[in-house]
Amino acid sequence: MHFEAFVRPQADLRIEADNLDIFNDNFPYRRTGRGHRVVFPEVLRPYVTKELLVESLEEGVPLQAVLGQAQRAKRDGTMTPGALLNVPLDQLRDEVGGLCMDVFLKMLFKDNFIHADLHPGNIHFHRRRVGTESGPLQAELVIFDAGLAVQMSVQDRRNFIDVFYALTTNDGKRAAQLMVERTPGDRSLVRDEAHFVAEVGRLVSQVCGMGFALGKVRLGECFGQLLSLACEHRVKLETSFVTVATSIIVLEGVGRQLSPIVDLAAAARPMLAEAVSNRWNG
Repeated sequence: MHFEAFVRPQADLRIEADNLDIFNDNFPYRRTGRGHRVVFPEVLRPYVTKELLVESLEEGVPLQAVLGQAQRAKRDGTMTPGALLNVPLDQLRDEVGGLCMDVFLKMLFKDNFIHADLHPGNIHFHRRRVGTESGPLQAELVIFDAGLAVQMSVQDRRNFIDVFYALTTNDGKRAAQLMVERTPGDRSLVRDEAHFVAEVGRLVSQVCGMGFALGKVRLGECFGQLLSLACEHRVKLETSFVTVATSIIVLEGVGRQLSPIVDLAAAARPMLAEAVSNRWNG
């Protein structure tokens, strides 16, 4: 059921066109030169139908190429300048990884409109000079394939933020209780509710309980096992929750391939604190 609801929009390219328009509005760097350094293809209307979508041509280096180069460097024990863009590989990985993280967190906490398919094949990048022709070179992301995007309802967003907050404050039992209390399914069908709460508590203590020291909290791993436990105990979840959780799993995996010390939980703290404050105040 979740899978069908997740992939059905890809069958209609008009939905992808509308999604691209929204992403370009939310990330106006191409037009203004301000904000996060990310662009999306522009829709070339009126060439849009259910089966056809014409977009602007966007150039860039696939993120997969950087990951491949990083794997070779690790294998060979070298950190040579990146042949792709003639910059040190560690600098390139940190710059691109940080930008990917910042863009995703803005989608999640600021915009409530999340690209739900951010695997390395859909993320390209290049480096442009900032300001003048002699200005510094900075990485700029190009994100493709916007057919899968999620916008949470007010209630779903509140539920997600509350669970996210419980996880990042090492309160796994509270996260589990929230999932059961707010399930869109029949709570009486949950298999051994007390055991589910206890298992999630142990999971969060093991995976996230090492604190927020950089690189310690594996939030993606935590969400992955959380979804498995929910399935095992028949705790029904909203499709939007599953989609966003899956996006976090994928993105954190990409981030850690770029930089092993990446910590999505730590990066999310400022925006999460603001979201929680807004939740409590309104």
